[in-house]
Amino acid sequence: MKIVKIIQIEVSSRCNADCLMCPKSSYKDLWSFGDMDLEDYTKISSCFDECDIVWLQGWGEPLLSKNIYEMVRLAGRRDTTVGLTTNAMLLNSERSRRLIENGVKVLSISIAGGTRETHESIRRGTSFNKIIENVKALTQLRRNVNARDLKVIFTFLRIKQNIAELPRVVELASELDVDQVIGTNIDYIPTKEHYDMKIFSEGKASKEYLEIIRSSEERARELGVSIFNYPIEMEEVIVCPEDPTRGLFISHDGSVSPCVYLNVPLRSHTIPRYFKNTQYDVPKLIYGNIKVERLEEIWRKKEYMEFRDVYNERVKSSKPTVSFIQSLLEVREVHRIPQIPEPCRTCYKAYGV
Repeated sequence: MKIVKIIQIEVSSRCNADCLMCPKSSYKDLWSFGDMDLEDYTKISSCFDECDIVWLQGWGEPLLSKNIYEMVRLAGRRDTTVGLTTNAMLLNSERSRRLIENGVKVLSISIAGGTRETHESIRRGTSFNKIIENVKALTQLRRNVNARDLKVIFTFLRIKQNIAELPRVVELASELDVDQVIGTNIDYIPTKEHYDMKIFSEGKASKEYLEIIRSSEERARELGVSIFNYPIEMEEVIVCPEDPTRGLFISHDGSVSPCVYLNVPLRSHTIPRYFKNTQYDVPKLIYGNIKVERLEEIWRKKEYMEFRDVYNERVKSSKPTVSFIQSLLEVREVHRIPQIPEPCRTCYKAYGV
């Protein structure tokens, strides 16, 4: 497993929120609710030795797992960066302390607005004031226990309903001693309703949205807050940010997929996607299950390797080969870049947003 650098693990598909942009809100009747067994998690913990990152979150709220502290400990005791994304509703002082004590290195807090009204209208079932209170306590605890290696992030999923408040989220990060703001897109789009929320464009990006993003980055520089905004103009990338050549996703039920977007926890064999004004049903891409197979064996399966090889070839083919004679003649041979694998062609992550 030396080649696997990132393992994303869905420790729970349950959630204590009902967010506007989450597929669970649209597919409650089909949603598979559950937590990963600690026994199954322990089976794969030996693979953490070679990982750069173990990320303990999929489509649910990881702090709902009764085993979250032990899961963090098993990953954190190795030379691995262990992190998770949370809506912070359960992130009180005691839980923050236990996460830090067990070795968590990154806590990404989901926030949907710079004001209570906007945040709570999108991340329904959460309390903006409670999240702010919990984050304030977390960063204070970090100072008190001298946990200098803990990074705290605001993840701001930008949609039409909240994009105007991105600069205010940067200001909140500064006020609360949050290290970084990451502006993401609604990149999994299962329905037309979700499609209508997006701010990224299939053509030229909105000048209004570009100006808000520019303003947020200027404000971040002024306040000394790190910020990263995902692009809002689509352009096919060689390998998507999930990078299935270096990482994998394990669902709460133990099934292994190249990424979280190819294994949404629905009680069906397909994943609904709305892409460029067309509805698709994409078959789930699952190569095995850790309940019955070793993770190393799943990673080395022929069909899984063939999937990854497409991306490896795309990387190789994107780099022009230059011979000595060609360099003299300034002629470069560029190999034809293989097409994106079929299951990925209707995924917006493949287009850089």
